[in-house]
Amino acid sequence: MSPDKFQEAWQAESAKSRITIDASLLLKEVQRSQQDLRATIFWRDFREVGVALVMLPLWFVLGYAFSLPWTWYLTVPALLWTIGFILVDRLRHKQKAPAPGESLLTCVKDSLAQVEHQIWLLRNVAWWYLLPFTIAILAFFAQTSWRTSNNWGEFLASMTASCTFLFVLYGFIYWLNQYAVRKQLVPRRQELLALLASLSDEKTGNVSGEYPLLTSAKRTSSSARRVFIGSVLFVVFLSIGIAGILISNRPEEDYPKLSPFAAVRWQKSQPEVQVSGEWYKLISLNGLPASEIVAFSQETFGDKWQKRFEEDLVELLSRMGHEPDDTVTLVVQTLDTAETRTLESVPMTYANRKAIRDAAQAREGG
Repeated sequence: MSPDKFQEAWQAESAKSRITIDASLLLKEVQRSQQDLRATIFWRDFREVGVALVMLPLWFVLGYAFSLPWTWYLTVPALLWTIGFILVDRLRHKQKAPAPGESLLTCVKDSLAQVEHQIWLLRNVAWWYLLPFTIAILAFFAQTSWRTSNNWGEFLASMTASCTFLFVLYGFIYWLNQYAVRKQLVPRRQELLALLASLSDEKTGNVSGEYPLLTSAKRTSSSARRVFIGSVLFVVFLSIGIAGILISNRPEEDYPKLSPFAAVRWQKSQPEVQVSGEWYKLISLNGLPASEIVAFSQETFGDKWQKRFEEDLVELLSRMGHEPDDTVTLVVQTLDTAETRTLESVPMTYANRKAIRDAAQAREGG
């Protein structure tokens, strides 16, 4: 047999192996597949925007309840950015329902544009979705680690642990998105491109080729059960993340956050305190000279000694072996007359300590 005969026989056999599909039936399958993907995208965006809207007030409540530093609120712009990006993206790429009498060629082109846009979104998820939250959370980690660490070693160790958790979590989210691109969207795109090429060549009402994803009986949209399970898992991971943020760098023992002073200021290493609206030079507290309390804070907490004296007085006194009661006795000296006074039964209150903490945060923010 001549080479030409071999070629003709091969082409004939190849033509026989090609699967022919009715174009009208394929149109219905492509439209169904397109609607399923549209539903999946809608519920995904609905979940993302809904969670972000719930998180906005929750973020303010947590920040106020735990007296968290100002960097905690950097997540609010990240949440607003996510909401705005998704809504604007949906407006720019509106999902249109199939029009009556729509041709298979038009349907394939619309489906291809939809899939390619989703591929772009997921491949760039690190920039438009993960990066804003990463910057905000890293800033919060850095500030809380710095404020609760006594030296550079503790700071670096704390940041390493916090950053490892964040990068593992966000790395997993990024991997899931890229897995969806590789296993779902890219194969679908390849089928649509093959179908589009086939349509440009066909002159009859039939279309040749194999399109297992487009003609599969398995629906790709998210069922109610799948959405529920996904939402529960998301809330669980989110709760773990928030809990990790809140307990990050927490002291081994949770001392009461109380203070007898409404405010504290410094003249070198000498504390001046405000009690009942009047400023005094602190001489002693429960018989402990102020100079000894300051010296112990310097030895124990290093560069953070002033901060720990102001905001963690109960812990400081407890470590000295003089845990205070609900009230304390202060010996003070007036600033104008240098008169020495003894102030008995001065209450230790959370409101005083919060006022000192808020003042410190205002200075740091300024």
